Amino acid sequence: MKTPTFFFALFIFIPLVLFAQSNTLNIDQITEKIKGKEKHSMVFFHMERCPYCKKLLKNALSDEEVKKKIVKDYILIDVNVDKAQIIQYKDFTGNAKEFCKHLSIGYYPTVVFIDDNNEIVYSMKGYRKTATFNHILDYVTKKIYLETDFGGYLFDIDEVE
Repeated sequence: MKTPTFFFALFIFIPLVLFAQSNTLNIDQITEKIKGKEKHSMVFFHMERCPYCKKLLKNALSDEEVKKKIVKDYILIDVNVDKAQIIQYKDFTGNAKEFCKHLSIGYYPTVVFIDDNNEIVYSMKGYRKTATFNHILDYVTKKIYLETDFGGYLFDIDEVE
């Protein structure tokens, strides 16, 4: 029996609730909590009526292996672009739509990965199948982005398999 999306969303977004203060999301404070813990922040940008956002939630983000990796290696931050929420990140303060513009995000869903130094290390724009999303999580978790781009990583793992 599959877990309903609502309960999955509630479960996976609980870490975000712990850091939320009123209507302001301070990514700098969240990143400070992972400093030295070999984790990354994973910022999930989506829109309520976006079919690809819903598909990512239904497929990749509902996969048991993906959920385990996220809980173990990430702090998941939910940014619903349709909601009125103030976001703070480094020298930026503004609403979600302004934040997306600030980061040059124009496609949804987009997942941005931030290391424990509060730097964006990888950005996934658009829907990805579960297998590819799993590779992205491994690529970021193992910090392979320090050695090669994601395309090179996929090429290398294809040669091994």
